[in-house]
Amino acid sequence: MISIISRFFPQSYIELSRLLMRLEPTHPSKKDFEKKFYQIEAGYFGEKLVDNTLLEVKFPPHCCTLTDVHLKIHDHLIIQMDTLIITKKYLLVIEVKNIVGTMTFQKHSGQTIRTLDGVKTPFECPIAQINRHIQALEQMKLPLPIFKAIVFSSNRVILENIPMDEPIFFRKNLPSFIQDLNQKEDRINTSQFNELIRRIQSTQHVVQRKPLCDRWRISPDSLIKGLLCKVCGNILKKISNKTWKCTKCELIDRNPIDHNIDDYFFLVKDTITTAECKDFFHLSSTHEAYYMLKKSNLSRLNFARKSVYQKNIEV
Repeated sequence: MISIISRFFPQSYIELSRLLMRLEPTHPSKKDFEKKFYQIEAGYFGEKLVDNTLLEVKFPPHCCTLTDVHLKIHDHLIIQMDTLIITKKYLLVIEVKNIVGTMTFQKHSGQTIRTLDGVKTPFECPIAQINRHIQALEQMKLPLPIFKAIVFSSNRVILENIPMDEPIFFRKNLPSFIQDLNQKEDRINTSQFNELIRRIQSTQHVVQRKPLCDRWRISPDSLIKGLLCKVCGNILKKISNKTWKCTKCELIDRNPIDHNIDDYFFLVKDTITTAECKDFFHLSSTHEAYYMLKKSNLSRLNFARKSVYQKNIEV
């Protein structure tokens, strides 16, 4: 049995939460960003529900469960999988969908139509999506058969026109599907299993993300500046050199620097100067901005007339 499955909020969720906290309420695209945020949130919690269902399964002794997997197959092909299970017997790719309404599959067109409150919305067909992942994994010539499962995590969905030859079902049916796979014979030994895990993990790709203002053409002038409360997003008031207090929820923050500096890198640019720091966070002096940057976990690049700071690259 798997005792725990590690899954973290996607980086896109964290970035969007910070954007929504700083974006002016009147911004014309704010509702679109909120919709995108709630879609990512729903996807994450759907995946967590499936993770909990996987804990019910009695897996073989040698089993590895990877979540939110990004694999670089080659320079022009990177795939993202919700869950990848590796045993000595098989590989299983799980695609999770947390959707409500009526889903009608159109395998021939590569689309799935969702009907909700009389409104029809086209989605990328999850069959085509997961088949792309399978085909990419096959290019790696792995020593195990590869299986797939498309799992709907919500009970508030009706599935129509499901192709009979596709493993598409609700999450409560997932344990019995996996138990059938677990009856298969081992294909590799323990040494080969460990080597396979190392090979797949070495192929994992770290996505390099541009700041949201650059990615979505948002003017930095549309952002609320200043040091903000990490709980409610309102302005922090300086009480002393080491203490700040939220002007709304009255939270006491003794380390407002790190999460606010992250806002700048998530949203504005991947580098910052003392002048930019002073302006963005509405600091009273250049000295205060210098102190803030010095206290942050940043790399300092010295140029002729100014210093530029950037986030340390994690290896």
